[in-house]
Amino acid sequence: MKNLKDPILWLFSIICVIFLAYLLIGGIIKKHSLDKNLEYSKAIVIDHFFTIRYTDYFSYEFFVEDKKYQGSGEYYPKSDTLSVGDTITVVYDKTNPDNNRPEREY
Repeated sequence: MKNLKDPILWLFSIICVIFLAYLLIGGIIKKHSLDKNLEYSKAIVIDHFFTIRYTDYFSYEFFVEDKKYQGSGEYYPKSDTLSVGDTITVVYDKTNPDNNRPEREY
């Protein structure tokens, strides 16, 4: 029985390492691309405030060449005065506008 558990444990460990490397490298590549192809735009806060694991977020939308893109950023209810319809500045990757974030989080 022990002989069967060892290969399964190794296989599971290798899969976990590959998955974590994929997430880490993907995040680094996305950040590097945003740094290299940085553009600014104005965005409108839309009516979608939500919470994930005790962290509050807000949603926004902006246009690049008449195409609508959406994004989200952290919302700090104790200090933020954001409300629906407010205008914020976002940074986006000019080669991939789906890669965006609020300027204050950049």
